[in-house]
Amino acid sequence: MALCAGFAAMPAAAQQVPAPSYARGYFDRIPCVDRIGRCFDATIGGKAVQVIADKAEYEKLKALLAELNDNVREVYWIVREPVDGKVALDVLTRPNAMGLAHVGEEKEEPDVTVYGLDGQDLESETEMVAQQSVRVNGQPVVTQQETLTQDFLPPGRYVIAIKYLGRKNWDRKRVFLTVAKP
Repeated sequence: MALCAGFAAMPAAAQQVPAPSYARGYFDRIPCVDRIGRCFDATIGGKAVQVIADKAEYEKLKALLAELNDNVREVYWIVREPVDGKVALDVLTRPNAMGLAHVGEEKEEPDVTVYGLDGQDLESETEMVAQQSVRVNGQPVVTQQETLTQDFLPPGRYVIAIKYLGRKNWDRKRVFLTVAKP
């Protein structure tokens, strides 16, 4: 009963901020604007992506990632169990209850970016890609990207950035995970 009384005493704003509640930028009228993954759910290799709800755990991971790869930031999500490398690139997404009104149903498959943290050598090829969302003089901007040519991930630690492309808008999760040794 004391727990309920303590919760009731919290300010209304603190009760309404969804996890990760310690993250900056939440605004209830446009909850997806900070693009940290609150507005969709995901699985990687059949395992649920979970929020890192504890700020101390987030800060510890943030410090580790700063040492391993300075291109990786704002990792608020984790797959807690090791993932089999053969299915580690199987990423499924769907809007959640909060995000459906803001990002909408899935328009296309998610964009997935893989960051190896342990020096993994990932096979890839350079491709030129038209970015339809960015235009100059009415034409899409063409950018260069590295596209994986393998359908598995070797053992080790990774951050996978998942960009959910909805019919109304988009959101992104950056997820820490470990690929198990076979």
